[in-house]
Amino acid sequence: MAAPQDHARHPHLLDRLRDELGPEAQLVSVGHSDAQRLRGLAVCSGRILSFVLEAEQNRLRTQPLFELLEHRRLA
Repeated sequence: MAAPQDHARHPHLLDRLRDELGPEAQLVSVGHSDAQRLRGLAVCSGRILSFVLEAEQNRLRTQPLFELLEHRRLA
């Protein structure tokens, strides 16, 4: 999961991700792409997502990268 400093440096980011994705969302990595954007990876309910938080517009964009699917057999 995310390094402890990611949570300490960006506590609002984890809250924002959990608001958007649900309470089980966790940070994997966070980095600055420039002064106005945070980029990173998050995991949530069997999904790996990339995200961009644009500070000026306070907009969070996510994009699924990988999703585990449960396949069920029909009886």
